[in-house]
Amino acid sequence: MAYGPPPGPGGYGSPPGGYGPPGGGGGYGAPPGGGYGGPPPAGSWGQGQSYGGGGGPIVQYSEKSRATAFLLGRYLGMFGADRFYRGQMGLGILKLLTCGGLGIWLIIDNILLALGEVTDEEGKLLAMPTEVAGTPVMNGNHILLAAMLGGTIGLDRFMLGQTGLGVLKLLTCGGLGVWHVIDIIITVTGGARDAQGNSLRWR
Repeated sequence: MAYGPPPGPGGYGSPPGGYGPPGGGGGYGAPPGGGYGGPPPAGSWGQGQSYGGGGGPIVQYSEKSRATAFLLGRYLGMFGADRFYRGQMGLGILKLLTCGGLGIWLIIDNILLALGEVTDEEGKLLAMPTEVAGTPVMNGNHILLAAMLGGTIGLDRFMLGQTGLGVLKLLTCGGLGVWHVIDIIITVTGGARDAQGNSLRWR
């Protein structure tokens, strides 16, 4: 018993409607909004580079380090060392002649340096630490300010979630001042970590 010839001269035919390219033959088309674009702008938060993430304005960073300026302002600011380093010679001389504005200008400059709100002679923000470990969450500027103003009572360590070290630092008055200085240097150079081992967020 024969099964007979296959149906129709075209064999079994093609699937209903065909499996043509999606979108009526137009392929998948171009990505929305004119393409996905290239990689983010070269540079990030390092020295002499820029950052324009999130579509915001590009921020130009100085070749000069905020860490160096801060340490100069902290320990030699009475002589205008931080202003000289930033290329602001006139302000440096004025700060020197007035002994840091009788100490008031010295305090204000140190707070601004800790918060990262200072520029060089060209108006560029000083370069921040670039080392990244884990997922930075805590604001490094705030931790640095806490280390500067309340480091002898362990305020910076408490803010980092390191309660045990905070208590020890409090009881020893910042390790008789030595631990206090070391923590300031570690923080401003980007080496401080929170209780989970994450580096600090500087911008």
